[in-house]
Amino acid sequence: MEGPMMHVARLVAITEWKNVPSEIRPFVEFRAAVEDRQLDEKELVAILNVETTTCYIPVFLRNPHTMEDIEKDLENQDAKLTLDSKEVLAKHLTK
Repeated sequence: MEGPMMHVARLVAITEWKNVPSEIRPFVEFRAAVEDRQLDEKELVAILNVETTTCYIPVFLRNPHTMEDIEKDLENQDAKLTLDSKEVLAKHLTK
């Protein structure tokens, strides 16, 4: 028997909090609350979209994350990154 169907998450932007579009802000605010994080204008966030949905998954980039951490977090949400999104995020994380 196969495991649960994984949703595909695609990177749509890496931007500062102040530039996050209003329709995506509630997703970022919710994630910040879950992580007990105070948002400031310069908070860098990667915005992932779960394909075929209007659901967004924000990933805060201020504290060093590893690609493994991000993938585990997405896996907990039954999602996985597209290869191109993974490559862009990996390059960003090594800066």
